Amino acid sequence: MAQLIKRTKKDGKTAYLARVYCGRDKDRKPICKTKTLTPPPGMTGRKLDKELQRQADEFEQAVLHGTLQSDMLFDALLDKYFSEYAEPQLRERTVYDYKKLAPRVRQALGCFKLSAIKPDHIMRFYKNLGESNIRQDSTYTGTKALLDLLPKGKRKAVTDKAGISERTMNTVCKGENVSRATAEKVSSAAGLAFSKAFAEHAKEGGKLNGNTLQHYHAFLSSVFSRAVVWQLIDSNPCDRVQPPKHEAPDVQVLDENEIAQLLKALETAPPLYSTMTQLALFTGARREELCALRWADVDFERATIRFERSMQRIPGAGVVFAPPKTKRSRRIIRVGDNCIELLREYRQIQREQCLRMGSAWVRTVDICGKTIKNDLIFTRADGAPFDPHSITSWFSKFLKANDLTSAHFHSLRHSNATLLIADHVPVSAVSGRLGHANISTTLNIYTSAIQSADAAAANSLESTFERIKEKNHA
Repeated sequence: MAQLIKRTKKDGKTAYLARVYCGRDKDRKPICKTKTLTPPPGMTGRKLDKELQRQADEFEQAVLHGTLQSDMLFDALLDKYFSEYAEPQLRERTVYDYKKLAPRVRQALGCFKLSAIKPDHIMRFYKNLGESNIRQDSTYTGTKALLDLLPKGKRKAVTDKAGISERTMNTVCKGENVSRATAEKVSSAAGLAFSKAFAEHAKEGGKLNGNTLQHYHAFLSSVFSRAVVWQLIDSNPCDRVQPPKHEAPDVQVLDENEIAQLLKALETAPPLYSTMTQLALFTGARREELCALRWADVDFERATIRFERSMQRIPGAGVVFAPPKTKRSRRIIRVGDNCIELLREYRQIQREQCLRMGSAWVRTVDICGKTIKNDLIFTRADGAPFDPHSITSWFSKFLKANDLTSAHFHSLRHSNATLLIADHVPVSAVSGRLGHANISTTLNIYTSAIQSADAAAANSLESTFERIKEKNHA
């Protein structure tokens, strides 16, 4: 039981301490934990004794159950979270994303003791994130002063000194947008002040959207949940905070006419990009899933494709394969004859490419911790894994070059889903083909498409009834 100690200070005031015996050290000396107790002012007699005993018992429980370390700073908890939990157990992409969120979290809560962090602190942090001019993802383009220092033939030295690729340097020299990190490297290597070398282009409004705020909430909740498991705190303060509101995703789809125009234009596109784009339309698969496909995943006889992994690009680590986020993301879907024929033709093209490359062709790949024979469907020219970001940038330029409706590559997935819904395919089937975690996700994303299909069905049914009535009256 905790020992209560009463002391009189030099100024005459009384101090109260609680001491808990915790055993002995290696030299057999007793180990004790102490804490100053702070009863409410003006409390006396039995009420004071009862309150002191309550605080002493609470302190004893904290010592016995390991929650005494709630005096740890949140900054230290973050370090412990990443090193002991996130990096060993979470997906590489998740760890990367959480580390991008960490600086703002550290700035807001890092200096607080865990025991001092209350729901109000977190709510104020979310409110701050929702304010204007909070975004830090401005893009930058090179100024004339910088480009004058980088004529063709004289860029290599600056490229090497900056530690960037030739492709990135070409992006800078074309006047296209780059990140602040890249801009800082180039300006430093070129010996030109950052403010003179690059022009900043801030995001309109400078606000973080609700979905980004939800990512912060998920991150914080994960950190505090781990602290509860480690018995550093008794409960997760995020459980008592209203999560930021989710914003409906911007669903952009191509109509049948636009899809027809796209398919026509793809006839002259490079085989890899053409095949991947059409496959996105046929299957509704994500770009990361398409890039991770192997020929072993395609059953030409049964006309099915198996999706059981994704490819992710992690800055500093390159492209890596990862298992799906949820069980429903691992799925097998049936495809039509046109899709199967498309893959047969592309397989022949890839085989010819492999023969031309000879020994330069990459023969093995590391997938989810295993080294296997390279049978990736979509690869670079030498057989190396294909970066998902490459199809995104190509697709945007391709649409512009062919004067087609501007869209994201992910719009092909949305287009696939809306076409299925319009054709009265059950939402449960659509959800399964897309690999959504649950049907509610599909319902939330494609609400307007479902409503349109329902209205069309109602009109169709109404017409049918009218025809029946007319037939009966005849």
